[in-house]
Amino acid sequence: MKYNEVLCRLQNLINRVPLQSELIQILGLKQSTMSERAKRNSKFTPNEILLLNKHYGINLYSTITNVSQSENTLTLTYYPDVYLSAGYGVEVYDETPEKITLDARLLVTERGNMINPANCEIVKVSGNSMSPEYRHGDRVIIDRSDIELMDGQIYAFRYKKQCYVKEINLLGNRIKCISLNKEYDPFYIESDEDFIVLGRILPRIRL
Repeated sequence: MKYNEVLCRLQNLINRVPLQSELIQILGLKQSTMSERAKRNSKFTPNEILLLNKHYGINLYSTITNVSQSENTLTLTYYPDVYLSAGYGVEVYDETPEKITLDARLLVTERGNMINPANCEIVKVSGNSMSPEYRHGDRVIIDRSDIELMDGQIYAFRYKKQCYVKEINLLGNRIKCISLNKEYDPFYIESDEDFIVLGRILPRIRL
């Protein structure tokens, strides 16, 4: 999002034009950096957008992601025929999308940052190996922009053309895929195998 667009959106959302000195303080930038950005109409980084959202208590993405300020809702893409296996893998046969409307607060992190809804999709969980956190038939939200694996986080991924949802542990060149239901044994993936991270599952959200 470029400098002039950010100022325009801020003006609409906080009912005034923010001072450049405010932005410098919020973002921790130098005066020369901000002046150059204004001159060139350069882009703000995603992290800077999150800092502005948090400071002003707004969502700068709202006017481009179908977020309604009056109803505080947003629209996400939903794939009703795509399943993430909580067990032993499921093939994807149909990826025809639909739309589903949700409370916008579902995409606010514990730190108060807004996840860009344009990066999020909804799919179903198949099986019970991730229970009690996620049960068979639950719809979950994938943040497609969050694909850098971290220990202890739950991710959606494709492995040998099948889709899974598992907690991940990194073991050198191997990836340990863990079921939360202890009746299911973990399995391991070599880093050079047919493995694609689809995104992180937003925690504690079941639809």
